[in-house]
Amino acid sequence: MKKSTIYDVASLAGVSITTVSRVLNSPGQVASNSRKKVVEAMKELNFVPKAEAIARARKDFKRIGVLTPFSTEPSFVQRIRSITRALSATDYELITYSVESEEQLSGYLSMLPVSNRIDGLIILALPVKEEEILLFKEYDFPVVMVEISNPLVSSIEIDNKAGGKLAAEYLISRGYKSFGFVGEGGEPPYSLHATEQRFNGFNIHLSENGFKVDPEHVSLHQFGISFSVEAVKKILLMEKRPDAIFAASDIQAVGVIKAAREMNLNVPEDIAVIGFDDIDLADYMGITTINQSLNQSGHTAVELLIEQIKNPFVSVKHISYQLKIIERYST
Repeated sequence: MKKSTIYDVASLAGVSITTVSRVLNSPGQVASNSRKKVVEAMKELNFVPKAEAIARARKDFKRIGVLTPFSTEPSFVQRIRSITRALSATDYELITYSVESEEQLSGYLSMLPVSNRIDGLIILALPVKEEEILLFKEYDFPVVMVEISNPLVSSIEIDNKAGGKLAAEYLISRGYKSFGFVGEGGEPPYSLHATEQRFNGFNIHLSENGFKVDPEHVSLHQFGISFSVEAVKKILLMEKRPDAIFAASDIQAVGVIKAAREMNLNVPEDIAVIGFDDIDLADYMGITTINQSLNQSGHTAVELLIEQIKNPFVSVKHISYQLKIIERYST
């Protein structure tokens, strides 16, 4: 039987060769309607890109993809590092796809299951639509989701709201009475809104115990230490500053500490801080934080995915790691 070519796909989809090439290489740059036509044509023709067909002929061709937002954010870097380490003991190589827009996310999710470029995919903290889940199932495409779950796909689940509650419980138990919060604002629609979930859990538990967060002590700002420093300085300059601040990530907790030092305040005597994630930097800087098992979850995601690749009929699994307080000097 004659194998379909890129020309056949273009003809059936009613688009140019260039458009098909862009769908294969940069799907986020192609309009959703055109991309959908190309994907449907690839499915109908059972099309395999030439380069992938050649690669598949090699016995050692094995690839696992990781789809991630914020690829330079330390918590994502640390989790991807654990995935890389887990794969080092296998025959699989890692391909990382960094998402910077909703269109790009949609493009990858529609293209990867039908293009035969990878053997399976780990999705980090990115929402997946039901139609995309069904496409995975249609193509028996192995997928593991991390932080966001779906009943049809294996996942590593992180309860961010429970993490916020845990931060509130801990600070109350330490005797703090006045609280602040700093986190990332304007999180893109194509990503998990972890900051919002963590703040909600924090605020609800404080309210249930007779406390509240003064709105003037809350700052949602652009991600980065420099933005955290400037935001926290404004809070610390207030006549009634909080006793303790919950930072939605360890990087923002670093910003709290830096701001305090620049204002000649001591941590934790003048202002305490608790972070979230437990990245390596938190240990180096003595930051009390909430550990979400970044290393273990990356390793487990690899194990779940390879299990699916080897046995397509394995049952769906949902694994939750218990969040825990790692107490250090900042509280």
